[in-house]
Amino acid sequence: MKFWRLLIAFLGISLSTMAQDNTAKVSIKNETYDMGKVTYGKPVEYWVEVTNTSKETLKLEGVRAGCGCTTPDFTPNQEFKPGETIKIRINFNSSVLGKFTRFTDIFISGGIVKQTSFTGEGVK
Repeated sequence: MKFWRLLIAFLGISLSTMAQDNTAKVSIKNETYDMGKVTYGKPVEYWVEVTNTSKETLKLEGVRAGCGCTTPDFTPNQEFKPGETIKIRINFNSSVLGKFTRFTDIFISGGIVKQTSFTGEGVK
């Protein structure tokens, strides 16, 4: 009988923890960004703002650019409380002529992965 009580208690705690992870939410400003015309070879940047819309503190676990021409600038393992906003700078080296689209993945605690993108047109 004691075994079953322990098992039920353990499962209850486990399910409670899993439910908390599912409540992690963020909103993103500049999730898609249009750079317009960009001069070839002249680096440009823009900011992505991530706001914690959860009821728990979250952590920015990492940011990964989709190619070598894009470099994210961020504070690893930065925590942000409910309602707080963190900023990520996205740098682009402008090594493209013509229309382009680039992607960046943002990894946040609670299993959140958000993909942002920017578009533009490289000109001489």
